[in-house]
Amino acid sequence: MNHQLMTSAQQSTPDASALWALGRGEALSLGVGPGARELHVTEGRLWLTRESTRHAASEDIWLAAGDSLALESGSRWVIEGWGGARFQLLVPPQACATMQRRLSASSTRQRASALLEPAPC
Repeated sequence: MNHQLMTSAQQSTPDASALWALGRGEALSLGVGPGARELHVTEGRLWLTRESTRHAASEDIWLAAGDSLALESGSRWVIEGWGGARFQLLVPPQACATMQRRLSASSTRQRASALLEPAPC
């Protein structure tokens, strides 16, 4: 089996229409929600500043290509491309109420079926 072929076939390339792009020195203000998001850098570097809240001081975070960061629902961020960057904002399954119900139902079914199976001796 050709290992190189398998590796390249398994790599996923994000659709260009799903990528956000910030050029050198460009910035945007981002309010997260409803629900959490995951920011994934696909190219370049980002400088993120989380706005302060009553409970936490502002913070600066640097991300490079391949890095990801969980963004809490309700948080506010300033994001700047450092020399230009591309990134995705992803909705994790836990942030989707419908998916939460499906995951919960699935784990309930798994626990119920485990109770019906005989215990190993």
